[in-house]
Amino acid sequence: MSMASRGQSEVLTAVILVSAIMALAAVFLVISMRSFNSESSYYSITYVASFLSNAADDIDTYMMMPGTQLTYTLPNTEYGVYNFVNTGDAHCTVSVALSGQTIITEESGVLIYGVSPSYYSMPSGFMYVWRGSNVIGFPTVNPRDLSTVMVPKSFAPTGTVVSLVQLGYGEVNGLTYGSSLVMIPRVIAMNGTSNGGVGYVYIPVFTELSTPSVGRSTLIVKVISVSSSSVNNPTGNLEVVETCHVGGYAIPQGGADSAVVTGGTVYIVIIEIGFGLGGS
Repeated sequence: MSMASRGQSEVLTAVILVSAIMALAAVFLVISMRSFNSESSYYSITYVASFLSNAADDIDTYMMMPGTQLTYTLPNTEYGVYNFVNTGDAHCTVSVALSGQTIITEESGVLIYGVSPSYYSMPSGFMYVWRGSNVIGFPTVNPRDLSTVMVPKSFAPTGTVVSLVQLGYGEVNGLTYGSSLVMIPRVIAMNGTSNGGVGYVYIPVFTELSTPSVGRSTLIVKVISVSSSSVNNPTGNLEVVETCHVGGYAIPQGGADSAVVTGGTVYIVIIEIGFGLGGS
């Protein structure tokens, strides 16, 4: 082999080797970027869950003060989107019945933060409770223990009208999410000491606020109204039921929660809370 031929062969080998290395580097870059996006999306879920939990604490604090408005700058994660939804496939229903006859029905929407499945995804059917409790008010992360109707005992807080649940893969209102955080209302029922005592039912209703600007950089929460009515309940047969559905998910997993409220007189308190998204 001549010197020229050998030189050409070595150059060709070097070019092939460099091309192979660059191709492998590109593959590893794509893999690492996907891994980075997935991990970043997961941390965005935890970050937003912490933010929404703090907002829920504020709602519990101010829920009985109509006219109160809370304004938050939404965490800009670049991986998810916020929406308030109140449609057939994303809503909660609370009904109150006396001796089997429905006397009150309230419909409520939900606040959603969802991440695209191209960034991060959990299996369909996955559910985790970031903020919630069982029926007597004991905190839980297990969706099987979560109750949307709470009858608190002496050790439990009495103001937790908001739960925050993470869902897996699913479609809500035409959008597909790999995972989503859903803020839902929950009912508080407090029994009277006896049939001659006084009971209370607190029903939060989430509605949509109209905002002067479009966008998703600001969350406005406003306590619109607090209204109360009384019901005679001499037989102790007043029952309150809540069901929530988000996409293909039932919250709680059993499909509905209920409680029978005692007390000769039961005060039913409707708390309308508005949610608005705006900003540039």
